[in-house]
Amino acid sequence: MAQPSNAGAVSSPSQGPPDLRDRISGYLFPSRLILIGAYYFSLTLLEAPLLILTDFQTFHHKAFSKLWAVCGEDMSSDMPPGTAELVASCKGVVLDVGPGTGTQLKLFNPEAITIIYGVEPAVDMHSKLLKNAERYGLKTKYEVVGAGAEPQSLIPALEKRNLLKMGEKNSAGIFDSIACIRVLCGVPSPEETADGLYRLLKPGGRLVICEHVKQPYPNGGDFIASLFQRFYMLIGWPFWLGGCCLDRDTDQMLRKVAGPDGWSEINVNYSQTHAAVPYIMGEYLKAA
Repeated sequence: MAQPSNAGAVSSPSQGPPDLRDRISGYLFPSRLILIGAYYFSLTLLEAPLLILTDFQTFHHKAFSKLWAVCGEDMSSDMPPGTAELVASCKGVVLDVGPGTGTQLKLFNPEAITIIYGVEPAVDMHSKLLKNAERYGLKTKYEVVGAGAEPQSLIPALEKRNLLKMGEKNSAGIFDSIACIRVLCGVPSPEETADGLYRLLKPGGRLVICEHVKQPYPNGGDFIASLFQRFYMLIGWPFWLGGCCLDRDTDQMLRKVAGPDGWSEINVNYSQTHAAVPYIMGEYLKAA
């Protein structure tokens, strides 16, 4: 089988070079989020001091939910160019992975959607997620699934909805489109999760992503930004930001779990490679 397009290193879209102000902002903006994350972590600790000892995952979700309730709308409006068109191309039966409060739901095209299953483990976000589904014309087409994206959480949740039979291997897939918008950075078992999502995708189905990833330096990217990215990880970015990891090589992970012939086409690009938080975005078409 021929290699899929864009089979090698991920390319960067043609963009003018960032000016000094953009570079400095790209280096320093994550520090603001760490401070905000630490504030809401502390606030949650004051409200539920025992929860951190009895159920740390739920505690983490609550703290991040508070942060996202305040910052999510602004952060979702500041996405790489092309994100809206990418999400709008989703069609049929869709899996929306980690939608949070639904700030990205406005990007879906309701007329192209049969049904969307929004997989969100943070139950504190579910109410706002459902409100946004109604707000953006998806009320009758959006179901919230209280589960994580990792197979041990997601598969039982899909079985309960009779989307999968008990013990089914998912080789045929059940989703026409899977959307991952700033979520694979935070899943606890990334490679296992990526493999599970690949299996849930129908042959010919599309995985669309917009994820922040490891700084690509020295293969493009920015040396100083790569140092800042390492620094933010060292001072606890995942701890303060809901388990998010800045330095995952998401593209290589998705290629690996599918194998050399698993994707018939890959069209992905880097964006904001001058920043400590660069993005990769595009689509992967599963081989039929």
